[in-house]
Parts: sequence; structure tokens; C-alpha cells
Amino acid sequence: MTVLVTGATGFIGGALTHHLLAAGERVRVLAREPEKLARAGLSVAEVSRGDITDAAAVERAVAGVDTVYAIAGTFREPSLSDERYREVNVEAVRLMLEAAQRHGVRRVVHCSTVGIHGNVTGAPANEATPIRPEGIYEITKAAGDQLALDRARRGGGPEVVVIRPAPVYGPGDTRLVKLFKLAARDRVILLGDGSPHYHMIFIDDLVEAFRLAGTTPGISGEAFIIAGNECPTLGELIHKIGRLTGHPEQKILKLPAGPVLALSDLCERICRPLGIDPPIYRRRVEFFVNNRAYDITKARTRLGFQPRIGLDEGLARTASWYKEEGFIA
Repeated sequence: MTVLVTGATGFIGGALTHHLLAAGERVRVLAREPEKLARAGLSVAEVSRGDITDAAAVERAVAGVDTVYAIAGTFREPSLSDERYREVNVEAVRLMLEAAQRHGVRRVVHCSTVGIHGNVTGAPANEATPIRPEGIYEITKAAGDQLALDRARRGGGPEVVVIRPAPVYGPGDTRLVKLFKLAARDRVILLGDGSPHYHMIFIDDLVEAFRLAGTTPGISGEAFIIAGNECPTLGELIHKIGRLTGHPEQKILKLPAGPVLALSDLCERICRPLGIDPPIYRRRVEFFVNNRAYDITKARTRLGFQPRIGLDEGLARTASWYKEEGFIA
């Protein structure tokens, strides 16, 4: 059976494609820029060129496929218009589901995000925690998530399973470079008090969760939060990275986040209509103040998911790769 992966030139989609190929799966990828596959070390026999927002390209890619791993999407990019976010994170989901239904696809595994649950208060969030998206990225991801679940629950089409990953890290990722650069020093300036949790998932464990979502029977119409075993506070995480990068006696200066958050709102209101990246924006400040703690009981019991990479090992492997690539000293 052929499986289709979208987003194979990205971090998560690329890792999943490597895993599926190594397992002997027959893999097809839908890629806007197929030349990036070789640079990512991927040798895929079936490559369909096109964008997930192009109905004709999606139609071609889905024909003859058993399972779709719909990983592609746009991440938080302040210069993008709200319309582009909706096009990629909502309408492209609709296109994929409709094409999958026409071509008799068995199952679609849709990649969402824990970010749709917003700032977590009280107990760690689980799949029943209210959806409280806080920005255009989260708002559109929440809409795509709901669209996928609604389609599955109506029946008459492919099975649909939704994966909501916690922040993903590991060798090959560049989105957490800023965090490692911040922490890899003797003196750290931190917004807020460092008490919010920052629950993550190592890339190898996330890839295994996607495989389980694609193969486990009887889970159509369900969503699963995927995160690691350990849920450190941001302060604890910074200290761990400091020790791993040769700064065990790290000192942290804590600054109030409120004024910076207000300034970030002002910058975004001015810069986004002009199509330019603001020098500071709300998401970066919220990184320091939003609580991200998640309960993965459902994934353990329904998927049989068990994270295998501990936080210390995952951070060490990531820090080593960052050093090799010259991101940190």
C-alpha cells in the first residue's frame, strides 16, 4: 500500500518520511519544492510536485493512496496575512479530506498542535480541555483540527485521526535554536519568573506516535495529545541546557513580562499590515509566560504510545547537533 506524506521537506514531515522508508513502506510525497528532498537526505521514488492549497495537485497526490499523513502547514510567521493562514491551515485540510474521500483513502492522519488549548491553567491539559486559541496561527489550526474531526464523525469517508504534538525538538530542528542560545551562557535574562511549564516531545517519539495513529484500529474521529514523559518548568529547562552546554553555575536575571507583552502588541499592530516582521511580537513574549503542561494518558492507553527518549538525552542530542551546525558554541 502507498502512503502519502505532505510536508516532507520540513522537520516533522522529513523525519516521518525517513522512518516510513526505513520501515519498508511505499512512500509518496507531495512537495512544493521537491529539490529540497535530496538536501534533507531523502530518496523518495514517488514525488508529486505541488502545494497543499492547489486542488489539482492534491488530487494527483492522493490517487491510489491508502494512508495520508497530512503534516504540511504554515507555522507562526508574523508577516503572513490572516488569509494565508486560513488558506493553509483550514482550506487545505478541506481539500485533502475531500480528495481522500473521492479516492477511497483508508485513513488520514492530520497534524494539529497542542497550541489550540492555549495557556494551560490548573491541571495539565488533555484532549477534553477546552479549545482556547490565542493567535491567528492557533485559531486556524483549531479550525483545521475541528474540520478533520467533524468529517470523521459524519462518516462515509476516510477514517481521520488527529495528532496534537507538544513543542517538538531534536537534531534537525531550528525553531528552538533561540532557546538554546539564550540558555547556553553564564548569565541569562529571563522574562517572567520561569515557573510556567514547557512540555516537549522529542522528534523520534513523535514520529512513532504518527505511525501508531496511522495503523491502530478503531480510533477514527479521535484526537491525541503527544508529549514526553517529563514536563519541566522553563527555568528548569534553561538550567538543564546551561549544564549541557558548559554553564553549570548559571545565573538568571528575571524581568517582568507585562510591559514587554504590551510593547509586542503595539509592534505587531504597526508592522503586520505593512507585511514586515516586527522586531518583537507577542508569540515570543508568550513563550516565557504561557504554561504548557499536558496529560498523555489517552495516547498511552488508546495508541499504546510510550515516549522512549528522556529529556536529558533528548536535550543532549539536540545540543550536540546545534554545536555541530555552528548554532551554539
